[in-house]
Amino acid sequence: MAHPIKRPPTRTLRRLSRGVSGLLCLLILSGCESHDGTGEWYTNWDLAGGCTSDSGGDTRPSGAGTAVNVCERVAEQPWIWVVYAAPWCNASQSQAQQIRALQQNASAELAVYTVLTSGQDPFSPATVSQARSWASRYGLDAHHVLAEESTRTIPQHLLIGPDGRTFYRYVGFLSEGAINEVLGDFREGIRVPNVRELPRP
Repeated sequence: MAHPIKRPPTRTLRRLSRGVSGLLCLLILSGCESHDGTGEWYTNWDLAGGCTSDSGGDTRPSGAGTAVNVCERVAEQPWIWVVYAAPWCNASQSQAQQIRALQQNASAELAVYTVLTSGQDPFSPATVSQARSWASRYGLDAHHVLAEESTRTIPQHLLIGPDGRTFYRYVGFLSEGAINEVLGDFREGIRVPNVRELPRP
């Protein structure tokens, strides 16, 4: 005689579902660093040559509604600083104030971009209107605030050098002064890009 399959009570299923959802949120939110930086970390894209690699760059919509591929800007402005952020990440909000100062004081040879990796929620793609809102909120150029959907650890920084390669990638908060120090070291040749010898995530 067949025995009926016992199903867990609905209340247990709800608790289990909430627990799994909470764990997923914690994992995503742990990618938002609220303390000073965690250090240099390089991706396969960096190791392959950054903008000079076969995959090149990606075109993303800006808060101004234009399509932007930062790799195509290397010829115009040899130094490109990109910061990855998201509206739900408190550390990104603190970082945005430093990026505003960097952008306002940047020389003609430096372009500064912000890439929103998601919208108000970690699993939602960033939109053009959110990029426009971020630019307006922090006094940034809307043409330089881009939208994407990714699961990067944020805040995260990327420096693309005059030859299109990744010179520097950093996970964590950086002040405007720290960013300018990194830029100065590379411009003056005190540091040279050596991404193959440094850690990867």
